[in-house]
Amino acid sequence: MEPIQWNCMIAHGITAFSYFGIPTVIGVFFAKTKATIPSKFWPAFFLSGGFVLFCGFHHFLAIFEPHMAVSLLYLGVLDLMAFISLFALLYLMPTAYQIVEAIARYQEDNRELQRSQQMQQLFLDHGPFGAYIKDEKSRMLYYNQELQSIFSVDPQEWLGKMDSEFLSDIEEARRVMENDQIVLKTLRPLKLIEEVKIPGNDQPCYWLSFKFPFSDYATGDRRIGGISIDITESIETQRSLTDLNRQLEEKTLKLEAKKQELIYLSDMADMLYSCESEDEVYQVVALTCSKLFPNMSGSIYITANSKNYVQMNSIWGGEKISKEIFLQSECWALRRGKINLLSPRNSGLMCSHLIQPVSGVHLCVPLFGQGEVVGILHIYALAEISPEDQQITEIIARTLAFALNNISIKQHLTHDNLRDAMTQLFNQNYLQTITEQRLAEAERSAQPLSLIFLDIDNFKSYNSRYGHLTANIVLQGLAKLLLKSIRSFDIACRWGGEEFVIVMPNMTLETLRKRVEQLRVDVEQMQLKDGDQILENITASFGIAVSEPGITVKDFLNRADQAMLEAKRTGKNRVMEYVNTYN
Repeated sequence: MEPIQWNCMIAHGITAFSYFGIPTVIGVFFAKTKATIPSKFWPAFFLSGGFVLFCGFHHFLAIFEPHMAVSLLYLGVLDLMAFISLFALLYLMPTAYQIVEAIARYQEDNRELQRSQQMQQLFLDHGPFGAYIKDEKSRMLYYNQELQSIFSVDPQEWLGKMDSEFLSDIEEARRVMENDQIVLKTLRPLKLIEEVKIPGNDQPCYWLSFKFPFSDYATGDRRIGGISIDITESIETQRSLTDLNRQLEEKTLKLEAKKQELIYLSDMADMLYSCESEDEVYQVVALTCSKLFPNMSGSIYITANSKNYVQMNSIWGGEKISKEIFLQSECWALRRGKINLLSPRNSGLMCSHLIQPVSGVHLCVPLFGQGEVVGILHIYALAEISPEDQQITEIIARTLAFALNNISIKQHLTHDNLRDAMTQLFNQNYLQTITEQRLAEAERSAQPLSLIFLDIDNFKSYNSRYGHLTANIVLQGLAKLLLKSIRSFDIACRWGGEEFVIVMPNMTLETLRKRVEQLRVDVEQMQLKDGDQILENITASFGIAVSEPGITVKDFLNRADQAMLEAKRTGKNRVMEYVNTYN
């Protein structure tokens, strides 16, 4: 064959090889990268592939037609087409791989984006929070399943609607839309706590909401995104803690008030103990009441000696709301011996001594002295008098009555009535009175009270030997020794004749024995003179007894006296201790 024909066959062969190689290479690359062609490009892809394959088939058949006449122009075009086809195949091999790989990456990125969007959608739809998107006019564009479940609405029910169209509370809807506009104007996130009313729930819920602006990249419009978390339980817990703190503060204030009340009452008791007259007692009580009850008024009434009427002795607070003098029968507390409370809440008996018209709250508390009513403590308040204040008033009344009794005892026990004329020791009447008080104090403080009964041995013969005047010198000397030997708060008394009694509080039995034994020795060694005449020494027999709870003055003295008589019987000039044979 001629060279031209060979040239033509080779050119057709190269062109056919190139046409067949191009789709083959692209198919291999698609297979390696696992890329896929989108369905919308399938017709174009198949048509282009078919065109290339048919062109290759055409050139393949042209190889077997060597008899055809070939012009130089046709041959030149054919050679050029063969060169371009082969060059295209060689160039397409690396380039097609990159294109196909780019398509595969794009498809993978697209699938990853879809998975990410699906995860975001699942996160928003199934998260334990409310999520929504609104447009610039606060119209709802999206809301997640949590909101659908809370408000019992369909996925499409709120779309395109504003809050005022689906929220039942108009004021709540207005606040929500105002907050939306704040986010749009400031273009800054907004964090706030919203009170939300849920249909079917009487109690409001509280949400911690985050609102933020963003742009819709598809349209360029502004959007409002929001996420709300239910914090109702936290708010209720915080309120409970706040209530507990408030209650704790109130209780602390009450404890402080109680502490101050105890201080006032303690100071009152101390001052009453030091009072020397009834007027001082009234002043102390009035001062204490004005501190304890600053918003109340009051007065103290004491029964007159005739016991037919009572008279006001002290007043504090505002204006007078009761008569200054009135009959005992005009006060129900005096008549009944019980407190009488008159208030709007307690329709008690109205006392006749109250000045008309009667208003506010009136409390009359009787004062008891030596088993009988000696007066009243009257309290007046505009508001109710609490049970605690009533208890404090009763404590004041008892303390006042006790103080008045003490003053009365002091006034009756004058110096002449208290002392023995010859020895200047306390007498028998004072001994019985003071022993009764000391027994009560000992029982209240759980401390022992000791009693010493002593009698001079053989004093009748001593009196017969020296005479009555000289015997009196002995009694006076013994009294001086007793005063010198006892403590400042011990009480030494002359019981009668040659008998003496000493009252000693707060002393253990062992110490008492030592002290009395030393006193016996001091009496035995005491030197007595009548002028220049030295008198015979004396001795004494001692009996001691220690108090027990509930013991009376009479029994207490009898025990010490019995112990002294036992000392006499067993030899005199000795100390004997009372032994309770019943125990």
